[in-house]
Amino acid sequence: MSGFKTHLYGGIAAGLTTSTAFIIKDPSMFTVIQLSGIFLTGTIGGLLPDLDSDSSKPFSILFTLLSMIVPVLFFREISIIWLYFTSLTEPLFGYLSKLQPFKINLFPTQFSLFSTQFNLFSNQFSPFPTKLGPFPSLEQIKPEFIITYFVISYFLIRYCLCKLIQKITSHRGIMHSIPFALLCAETGFLIFIPSGKQMAVAVGISIFLGCITHLLLDELNSITLRSGFIPKLKMSSGSAMKLKSNSIVNTIMIYMLVIAGGMKIMELMGLRTLLK
Repeated sequence: MSGFKTHLYGGIAAGLTTSTAFIIKDPSMFTVIQLSGIFLTGTIGGLLPDLDSDSSKPFSILFTLLSMIVPVLFFREISIIWLYFTSLTEPLFGYLSKLQPFKINLFPTQFSLFSTQFNLFSNQFSPFPTKLGPFPSLEQIKPEFIITYFVISYFLIRYCLCKLIQKITSHRGIMHSIPFALLCAETGFLIFIPSGKQMAVAVGISIFLGCITHLLLDELNSITLRSGFIPKLKMSSGSAMKLKSNSIVNTIMIYMLVIAGGMKIMELMGLRTLLK
């Protein structure tokens, strides 16, 4: 099995090859920042199959990277959802803060659960808004939300998701396969589609090339030379460049995700309407 440095260099080569190919095709197609993104995603793609690695070093580095990158990628969406949620719940909490606390008097005539001034069915103090306000702006984001969001996201990905993947995967399992490389490429496309279709396609190609480079290096490493020139296959031969794993459940799940991702990409690219 190839080492971490070998796969890192393979990912760098994949990212460099992809970005260079697009420069040769059309130097004005992408900016320097976009080309850097294509290069880096290819480099990361060269490490992604080792998400199921038994070795602590690549596994730790990959999840440390993901726990920093993923929250940044989804910061805008999560922030807007949070702001919109709080804008809907603020009237309810404001209503509850005005309610009289539960109290019991010795005289039954003065017994009350809530003050009638703040009746639950009163239109004036209804906890539910009669109409929605304007969509929240990211300018409303406060430092406390940013700190809480990134700290919680880091620990959820770095430890909770990390432990989950360790339990449901085995090394040289479904993550060392061509379908997983396709899934990684599709995920890259969908993440970068806000930057334009060309950028999304370039990132998808770069990630796929990085993953395939990783698998090829593992397969080449499974070949040894007997007596210095006679090729001999190791037991690990064929365990990387494959179409399925020993787990039927994992195989079916990956193929379902690949199909779903492919259909979404076809829709975004306008290909589904052409096939109808």
